[in-house]
Amino acid sequence: MVLLAKCLVLKLLLDNPYVSVYHLNAMGLIDFPSPVSWYESAKNAGLERQAANSFVSAMYSSWISFVWRSGSSKWAQYIGEGKAMQDAATAMYLTLSQLETKGFLVLTVPQDLLDPNNLSKFQSEEHTK
Repeated sequence: MVLLAKCLVLKLLLDNPYVSVYHLNAMGLIDFPSPVSWYESAKNAGLERQAANSFVSAMYSSWISFVWRSGSSKWAQYIGEGKAMQDAATAMYLTLSQLETKGFLVLTVPQDLLDPNNLSKFQSEEHTK
C-alpha cells in the first residue's frame, strides 16, 4: 500500500509540466558528515564563535580518540589492523594540531597517543607552490 502511494505521488510529480525532476532533492546512497557545513550552520544560527569552535573540537577529539582506542583493542590487534588505526589517529592529530596552534581547535586526545615514541615516527611537511 505504501509503495503504491509512493508510486502515485511520483507519477503525479513527473506528469506535472510545472514540476521539474531536477528540483527533487535526492539523497545519496552514502552521505558523509561535513564538519564545515556543521560549523557554518552553527555560525549562521547565531551561536557564538567559541561555541562553534568547541563543537568542532569535541567532534574531532572524539573521532581521534575513537580511532586510537579501537586500534588498541584486542580484536584490531588480532586481525592486524590495530597499528594502522593507531597510525591513522596519530596522523589525524598531527594534521589538526596545526589548527590548534592557530587558536581554532582545542584537541583532547588519549595520553598514550601523545607518547614521544609514537609521535617521533611521523613527519609533517607543508608544501607551498
